[in-house]
Amino acid sequence: MFTEKNLPRLIIIVPIATIFLLTLFIIYFFINFQYDNFNEDSKELEKKYLQRQKKILVDENKKINDYIDYRRSVNEKHINTYYQKVKNDKFIEKETLEMHRNIQEKKLKKEIIDWIQKIRYGTNGYVWIHNTSHILIAHSYREQSIGRDDTNNTDATGTKIFQQFIKIAKTQKNGGYIEYFWAKPKSKENRKKIGFVKLYKDWNWVIGTGLYIDDIEKSIAKRKLRLKEKIDQHVKIILFIALILMIVFGIISYFVSQYIVQIFTSYQEKVLKKEQALKEFNTMLTTRINEAVEETKRKDQALLHQSRLAQMGEMISMIAHQWRQPLSEISGIFMEMETASKFNKADKSFILRESKDGNRLIEYMSKTIDDFRDFFKPSKSKELFALSSSCFEAATLSKATLKSNHIHLDIQVKKDVKIKGYPSEYAQVILNLILNAKDVLIERKITNPIITIIVDKKDNASLVSLSDNGGGIDEKIIHKIFEPYFSTKKSSGTGLGLYMSKIIIENNMDGKIDVKNQDNGAIFEIRIDYDK
Repeated sequence: MFTEKNLPRLIIIVPIATIFLLTLFIIYFFINFQYDNFNEDSKELEKKYLQRQKKILVDENKKINDYIDYRRSVNEKHINTYYQKVKNDKFIEKETLEMHRNIQEKKLKKEIIDWIQKIRYGTNGYVWIHNTSHILIAHSYREQSIGRDDTNNTDATGTKIFQQFIKIAKTQKNGGYIEYFWAKPKSKENRKKIGFVKLYKDWNWVIGTGLYIDDIEKSIAKRKLRLKEKIDQHVKIILFIALILMIVFGIISYFVSQYIVQIFTSYQEKVLKKEQALKEFNTMLTTRINEAVEETKRKDQALLHQSRLAQMGEMISMIAHQWRQPLSEISGIFMEMETASKFNKADKSFILRESKDGNRLIEYMSKTIDDFRDFFKPSKSKELFALSSSCFEAATLSKATLKSNHIHLDIQVKKDVKIKGYPSEYAQVILNLILNAKDVLIERKITNPIITIIVDKKDNASLVSLSDNGGGIDEKIIHKIFEPYFSTKKSSGTGLGLYMSKIIIENNMDGKIDVKNQDNGAIFEIRIDYDK
């Protein structure tokens, strides 16, 4: 555990352990890198060595061809010299000269064959010759088979290998390689062998040179071993250097860590002193914060009270609008009753009819009082309610005042949803937005004023938007309209309606209320998540 008590020890141990692990990590990857390179170098070494061995076969074959050409040219000079001496001798016939040429050529071939059978190269390398009729002419280890027809002779796999020798030599001008299995000299065990054959056209000789693969592999293995020993030596040197560096850096890290621990201890003592001072400051700050919170609560209560007083003023105004027509109708009833009484027409049926109409109007007025009283009654607990019902309730309360100002209210319910919250408070927000829009439309004297409410849903959120055609809100102040005491109304505004609406939606119902301008007015949007 990283505690304050063992932190100094960790400051010492961690750097040393880090250096140790980092060094091991670097060494591990260095060694892996070296041996990966060794594997790649081994493959390249094997490839290049095999190419060199093949070149040896070609070079040995070329040497023999060159030597034959050289000996033939010397022999031809000798014959020409002899011919020049005897060409004027009338007793020596032409046939005798041709016979001399043949004798010299046979003698030359025999000397070359004897020389070839003595050639050795590499570990078990030798030369052999067949003619194009598969007859063995020279071989260092098959002297008893000289003159034998090898047409049907096979290697260890049953392949008629000598036919392939002749075929490759005839078809490939510069000679070609072939792999086969043949017994090593002085051994009956067959080994894989790579050969190179080339046709000496003038004499129809197929000259072959070859090397055994296992001899090549042994040489490669020795070279690989020397390469590995070299790499091992490098690795040992690196390990030794890394060990020395690890010890040196470990010692340096130890002393540096000790110095850091001393500084840390000094700072720790200073921190303890400052921590004590901070605790005392926090105690004092907590007291002041509590006092500020209480003061804020008192101010919020004052704002709420002020907002309710403003709402009560609006309520009285709306009640007056709601009662104006019923009162006019009641006044008309009394006037009719007075007129009927003067002309003695106030019979029983007339009085009952007029009384019934009066009672109807009085019940309407009473219901209006009940509606406003229930509307402003605060909800005590959250409940499930439909958004459209709160919107229609707010519309009912504002209907008379909107009608008297010739403002059309259009409510569109696209997708109604139920949310959990406070229905009366939600309806108060809608009513407040309606009345704000009404005031703007009246103040700006908008022709054909209209307020539109759309109830919808998007994803997992309910969406109620209220828009008007009042020209919108100045972009310079649109970000301030939800602040307390900020109002665009010239005389009657308190600046609390939208502030309280924001508190109700965002604090009480975990929703979001926003405003923006559209084509011909402002649009308020209220989003509250709901359970599907």
